[in-house]
This record gives sequence, structure tokens and C-alpha cells, in this order.
Amino acid sequence: MKISLISMGAFCVVCLCLISSAEESKWEASELGQTGIFQMDNAPYPDESRSEGFKIKDRFYPREPHYIDNSVALFIPRGYRPSKKIDLLYYFHGHGNNIRGSLEQFQIREQVITSGKNVILVFPQGPKDAGDSGGGKMESAGGLKRLTEEVLQVLRDEGKIDAEARLGKIVLSGHSGAYRVISFCVEHGGLEDHLSEVYLLDSSYARLDQFVDWVARNRRARLLSVFTDHLADENVYLMTHMARAGVRYRLMVDEDATDRILERNRVVFLHTEKLKHNETVQWLARWLRTSRLRER
Repeated sequence: MKISLISMGAFCVVCLCLISSAEESKWEASELGQTGIFQMDNAPYPDESRSEGFKIKDRFYPREPHYIDNSVALFIPRGYRPSKKIDLLYYFHGHGNNIRGSLEQFQIREQVITSGKNVILVFPQGPKDAGDSGGGKMESAGGLKRLTEEVLQVLRDEGKIDAEARLGKIVLSGHSGAYRVISFCVEHGGLEDHLSEVYLLDSSYARLDQFVDWVARNRRARLLSVFTDHLADENVYLMTHMARAGVRYRLMVDEDATDRILERNRVVFLHTEKLKHNETVQWLARWLRTSRLRER
């Protein structure tokens, strides 16, 4: 009997250790900070909009595996200082990519570190490895608010922020096909008072009026658009309609953009003559560094 009790006790200890290890494994620690990937109810997918998959031109993307992943990555940079207000940086990937692929390919975490800002990165999984700009649940009214509330609750439950901490500023950023989900967030995401800045990284393909309207009705909002030649017409459209709405902006080429200019202008259009489409993502750190977010 004593042996059985001892064995049972040892078994329970092992189980508790395994449970504890599983909980700890949600976060990956590195020299950059802490990265955790969580399954969230309010992530973009799964969603009814892609219940039958998605067809574009001659390509079909079935629901599985492209629209069933409800992962959301959270990154807390090294040196992050918890405070009463939590600033969040959302990043949305473009076509044919996924969370882990984008984090590595574009060094998103490294750019957050380089910026020096006291911000937590939120990276929702969009259409996974698919040529699709859909935003799933985040296209619905209040979609951004619902996901943000869940993100903050996860951070509280994980002990990463104080139980009484509340939302501060939100920055939305994205590359290429990410324009669509960002446009719905600024149109009716539900967090108008918190949405501070938008960074379009060669990502101004369509739904341009939503960005014009947002900047026009929020006189403190910042919009920064870096674009290559193939999106020149779309950025001319943005500039023309912003001028009609009484919004002042600055247009320049990348080599002329100093931090001082970026800090003093709330709407900047930057035509890059040096970078290719995917290379424009490297501007994320620069935009963020010159943002109005607090320093670490």
C-alpha cells in the first residue's frame, strides 16, 4: 500500500510538472523578448466568409488548411515596462504567408526592438499561405475591438500585464494584401478613440476612401504610406482626395525622409526608389520609432 501511495504521489508530481511545462511552453523566450502564440475566438479565422474556401482567378484555396487557424502571436520586447495603459502594434501579413514565416522573413520582432517603443506586438493569422486579402471576423463591425479585448485578457491571465491595466494606443500596420483588413479596422473596428496610427507598407491597393475618411475625421491620426512604382496611381488617389478633404500631407522619396520630418508630419507618402515590394516592410521600425508611442 505504501508503495502504491508513493507511486501515485510520484505520478501526480510528474503530471503537475507536465502541465506546468505545457503552460510555460506557450511563451518562447529569446534575446529579443517573449513570443507566445494563442488560439483566440476572435481571431480572423475560421469565419463564415470562407466556409467554402476561396477562389481567385484560376486558383482555389480550400477551407482546410487555409482558413481554420485561429492563432494570434503576441510579442513582448526585451525591456518592456508594464504600465497602466497598454499600447499595441498590430501587424497583418500579405498573400502567401503566415505568422511564423512573416516573423522570420521580415524580422518583425527585431524591428519592434529597434524602434525602442514600449509596445506589445499583436500578429493575427490571416488567410494562411493563400493568395487572399480577406480579413474574416475582423471585417465585421467591432471586429478589432473584440480581438483587442481578448488579447488584453490573455495578457492579464498570463500575468504579463497588471489586472487593472487598460488599453492605450493602437497602431495598425501591414504589408501588401493587408490593406483590406486594415481598412475595415479603421472604418468600423470599434476602437476609434484608441486608433492612433496606420502604416501601409506597399499596401494601398484598394478601399482607399476608408483611409481618407479616417484621417479626415481624426485630426490627430497619423497615416504613413510607403509605396513602390506599381502603387503610384493609388497613392495619387489618396493624396488627391485628402487634399479635397482639407488634410495636409508630405510627399517625398525615401532618401529624403529624416526622423524629424516623419515626426512633424501626420500624413506622409513615401515613394521608394530603392526598395522592392517585400523590402518595404523594413520601414516598420522607422515609422514606429518616430511614432507618438512611449519609449521603453
